[in-house]
Amino acid sequence: MKKIFSALILAALALPLKAAELQFVESVPDETVYGSSLTARPQAVWLDMIGAAGKTLDIEQFYIADQAGEVLEPVLGAVKDAVKRGVKVRLLVDSAMMKETEKSLTALKEAGVDARVIDFKKNGAGGIQHSKFFVADGKELYVGSQNFDWRSLKHIHELGLRIKSARAAADLKRVFEADWALAAGGDARKIFSGKARAPVTAAKPEKAELNGAEVSYSLAFSPKGFIPAGMDTEITQLVKLLAAAKKTVRGQVMTYALTEHGSPRWDELDSAFRNAAARGVKVQLVFADWAMGGKADQDIKALGKVENIEVRISALPQHSSGLIPFSRVEHLKYLVMDGENGYVTTSNWGPAYFLTTRGASVIIKGAAGAAVLEDIFSRTWTGPYVQPVDQLKEYHPVKRS
Repeated sequence: MKKIFSALILAALALPLKAAELQFVESVPDETVYGSSLTARPQAVWLDMIGAAGKTLDIEQFYIADQAGEVLEPVLGAVKDAVKRGVKVRLLVDSAMMKETEKSLTALKEAGVDARVIDFKKNGAGGIQHSKFFVADGKELYVGSQNFDWRSLKHIHELGLRIKSARAAADLKRVFEADWALAAGGDARKIFSGKARAPVTAAKPEKAELNGAEVSYSLAFSPKGFIPAGMDTEITQLVKLLAAAKKTVRGQVMTYALTEHGSPRWDELDSAFRNAAARGVKVQLVFADWAMGGKADQDIKALGKVENIEVRISALPQHSSGLIPFSRVEHLKYLVMDGENGYVTTSNWGPAYFLTTRGASVIIKGAAGAAVLEDIFSRTWTGPYVQPVDQLKEYHPVKRS
């Protein structure tokens, strides 16, 4: 009997560990030509993940915006159902958007969700809690540009990743626990001094399966000083990726700025783009029209004047039902380099997002990951909604509401 038992143990140890899995998830604005065949859609993915949770569900969001009869309603219903079946559900939101969040938050708390509100400006690094992620049962997670907002699922172009990995889930759980403690008034210096156990970093990435192919990935976070020890800092890894680019850099983001709210000029990312272009790398960037009509115009126009850098501005058409407040915009944030390396983040590209604001990103290495991002980019770059930035045009702020 002992021999049989020992043989079974040895056989089990000989079996390869199940690889982590990555899945790109794209929000496709209704009535647009967007939607890669290589990506899934968020509502279905979120409902699957939340519905499968059996023990714990930790959700960290910037804000919540629901509307009766719309696509987020079933998701929030699934969160409430999770509580009913005994899942321990915790929810963390930022204080900056409480006017928007309050109605949904009250209903979730009444359903048994344990919720906290974090003032990241006061108790954190001085910015906001802008990341958007959740962790289910400590074995899989979702992170991306989508807020818990019905418009993020139906009327805004967004991008995120579902990751099936206990190791990655542990990293996001560690960040959640730290922010959860901050929300209760904890000391940031003590909270972030503890070292993360075997984090998924650029130095020690994790292999994963993506669309039937093997890639590797790592995680990185913002802001510096508010990251558990041992984890990667987002801006550091982003600049390294750009420094390593040899042929092409392509990507999209909602806003781009070198100064924000009177902050000192910050050109770390801008310099990285310019340095890549100076090496002969072809840089193509799409910014949302929401970035235009303000002080950031000069930064975007200046970048567009650089040799080897081409900038286009995207303006999504309004929906046939009329103006939908704070929607119809490119809100996804990603880069793809040389058809090999990819970067997907919750951060817009300005100083506050990297230096004072909570953000989370995934760096993917491998042609299979880059192929998805190249497909999304191509549909945007050659699509009907973009125009080259006009150096002579006086842009005006977009009407959002």
